Amino acid sequence: MTTSSEEMARLLVKSRAVHEAALADLSCPHLGDEGCQVYAERPLICRLFGTTPGLPCPHGRRPEVMTDRRIEQQIHHFFAATRQVLV
Repeated sequence: MTTSSEEMARLLVKSRAVHEAALADLSCPHLGDEGCQVYAERPLICRLFGTTPGLPCPHGRRPEVMTDRRIEQQIHHFFAATRQVLV
């Protein structure tokens, strides 16, 4: 998962070992036994996960109304125009 450097600055700092373990598991270093450990400060990509057709939830969960495709396209343009770093 990637995020902007500004969003990354708001997240808890994790050790290199935690990052490497998460990467090996294709997981997030901020995902704990009880879910997201940085939920209130989670990056935009996490907030969108499962709410747009292009970012479906692997568990089939979704909001009653999905985010409009035009807004989704604007978000992807934002991601492309913003420096992203690996979480």
